[in-house]
Amino acid sequence: MLEHTDNDSQQANEETVSEQTSKPAPEIETSASETSEELPQKEEVKVETLEETVEETPTNESESEATEASEEDSENPTKETVEIEQFEAMELKELVDFFAEKIKTESVQHLKTTIEPLVKIFNRKLSEETTKQKETFLAEGGNPDAFYFNPSVKKEFNELFRRYKSDRGTYYRSLEEKQQKNLAYRLALIEELKGLINVEQSINTTYNQFKDLQKRWKESGQVPRMEANNIWKTYHHHVGHFYDFLHLNRELRELDFKFNLEEKLKICEKAEALASIEDISKAFRHLQTLHKKWKDELGPVDKEHSEQVWDRFSAATKVIHDKRRYFIKNQEEIFEANLIKKQSILAQITDVLTKEISTKTNIHQLTKTYDGLRESFFAVGKVPLKKRDDLWDEFKKTAKVFRKKRTQYYKQLKRVFAENIAKRKELIEQVEVLKTQTNFKEITPKIIALQKEWKNTFPVSRKDDGELWNKFRGACNEYFELIDSSKNKASKQEHEHLKQKNELLSTLKKALETKDESFDIDAVVSKWNSIGRVPNNKSKIEHEFNRIVEKAYKSAGLSKAEITQKSYQNRLDGMRGNDDVLRKEIHSLNRRIEEIKQEVIQLETNLQFFGKNQEKNPIVVKVKTDIAKHQERLDELIEKKRLTKQLNKN
Repeated sequence: MLEHTDNDSQQANEETVSEQTSKPAPEIETSASETSEELPQKEEVKVETLEETVEETPTNESESEATEASEEDSENPTKETVEIEQFEAMELKELVDFFAEKIKTESVQHLKTTIEPLVKIFNRKLSEETTKQKETFLAEGGNPDAFYFNPSVKKEFNELFRRYKSDRGTYYRSLEEKQQKNLAYRLALIEELKGLINVEQSINTTYNQFKDLQKRWKESGQVPRMEANNIWKTYHHHVGHFYDFLHLNRELRELDFKFNLEEKLKICEKAEALASIEDISKAFRHLQTLHKKWKDELGPVDKEHSEQVWDRFSAATKVIHDKRRYFIKNQEEIFEANLIKKQSILAQITDVLTKEISTKTNIHQLTKTYDGLRESFFAVGKVPLKKRDDLWDEFKKTAKVFRKKRTQYYKQLKRVFAENIAKRKELIEQVEVLKTQTNFKEITPKIIALQKEWKNTFPVSRKDDGELWNKFRGACNEYFELIDSSKNKASKQEHEHLKQKNELLSTLKKALETKDESFDIDAVVSKWNSIGRVPNNKSKIEHEFNRIVEKAYKSAGLSKAEITQKSYQNRLDGMRGNDDVLRKEIHSLNRRIEEIKQEVIQLETNLQFFGKNQEKNPIVVKVKTDIAKHQERLDELIEKKRLTKQLNKN
């Protein structure tokens, strides 16, 4: 026999969590003669309640069965509040349609926390509508006893509610049958486990059969609550016997012990982390899940660690149960404290909403701050019942103010977008008219002025920005290409220069191919620059020469930065004395700088459309990477522009 495992710990008093009690909801239907004053009382649908009482904190892993969660899934408080806010904004017909859609698309066991507030709000709205109809009826001289109001939405809602209750009852009857089948299946697994002891076969084969049985036990599903604890004890009793049977094969047993210990230590860490959760109900539900995993998915650990790891888990469990007992005992005080916290958050929200919105940065910052305060408001917890409606009304007012401010800002921004788009289209039309004219001295300043004016047409929508910019840039490029083509009438001297440069280029290529280390690259560059300009339509030779020179520098062992600096300096030396080429280079640099700036602005604008907590979004990461690359290229172009202007002055 094993001297001590998790299963050997002395049993403690069980903590009991009472089962969920369901009170049947009364029919919403009323007689045709009922007055509006009677409707709120007679049509009220009582909600089902879950009452839980805690007697003792479990001190043994078997006691975790006492903390099983109810079959009904608990909803997120924030989600519940959001749904209530949604219901408040709906009309009666919309509530009926929502109810019908929920029944059609979602499982009935998950609907309770949605249907309860839905029914409550429907009853109230129906009562308000009935009162309004009766007042109108009486104002028109009608007899109070003759008042009749039975709208079709009420009949539809009654029918949906009856269907919901029927489906819910069917589900739980089916669940009970399934649990009975699971119980029978688990009892069969225990019998199978007994049969593994003293079987005449390889110990490894027996162990593999045992692991498969453990897997099937884990996947077998829930059993009736009244039987859960007993069957769990029986199962782990025979698991202990099986491990005693394996005492001759210590390697298998130790491997299993090691795995169980690692997993149970992880559970301890998770249980200890629950103490920091402010919502004690949420922490308690998580604790139930951890106890279930401890019981049903893991076996014992070695004697050395058994008591230690269980004491650690018990201590973490006790913290949660102590907090829960304190919460149950001091609910009213906690609710009052929560009220103060929520009122403080509402004051902060009100203060934030007094600020004016003028830019996208403002609206995104305001939204981020508001959302953070809103989440804090929902995370605080419940407040005294008599204060809930008033507090909720105050919150709805702040939400309405926020939505109104945001809507007004985006409407204004949309108008600004439209105005700037119109301005850009007008600029494009002007460039289209000017781009074919050949009076370059007169037209060029006008094109440049239009480019400067383009810079003042921000912001525009992301959708239109790229399309309009491509049209404008394309028209401008066509004009400058027309200027270039007019200068392509090469002189005889320029053709001679071209011939000399072709010969020099061939010499450089040959030296690079033969890896002639005695070849002086700088001397070749100097000679190249001294030759003079070539025809404009043959300027590609300059790019070819620069490419080969860079390749030669690389072969000589220069760094990338050194190659870039020397290559551009060589290029500038080739431009020396040619004012027209220098002006063209400066213009080209300005154009490229502006293009990159526009791209950076666009990328930064794109980032603003992403919400909070998007730093790890692949798109956001890529955009930030692109911005960094563009900025690096921009710094390089600005430095080139400085060197070019300096050469032009000399």
